[in-house]
Order: sequence, then structure tokens, then C-alpha cells
Amino acid sequence: WRLVDRIHRGDGRPADMDVLDSVASNIMGRTICALGDAAAMPVRAMIKHFRPEFEALIRNKTPQAAPSA
Repeated sequence: WRLVDRIHRGDGRPADMDVLDSVASNIMGRTICALGDAAAMPVRAMIKHFRPEFEALIRNKTPQAAPSA
């Protein structure tokens, strides 16, 4: 969560996306409890579908506003 929060605040580093992907990949299928997979799957999907947006956010160092309710 800290890496995603750091990216969201505009303080992300280029290596953060690779770290997130690596951690999620290493959790998938390697835990006794299914909650490990359940936690890693959304992270992998986020990277798969929105990587260019996250990389642009890291590159531009622009914090994102919270969505309005």
C-alpha cells in the first residue's frame, strides 16, 4: 500500500511499478491461505491495465486529487 500511496502523492519512483509487480507475482500461488492470491490479483490487474497511467504519474510527479463523492 505504501508504494501505491507514494505514487498517488506524486512521490513515486520509476522502480516502484516493478517492485509492485514483483511482490504481487511472488505472492500469487505461494501462500497457504487464499487471501494472499486475493490481495495480489488486484495489484497485478492494476499494473496490467493501467501501467502507462501510473508511469505517467511517476514521470510527471503530479499528485492525483481524491475522487469526489
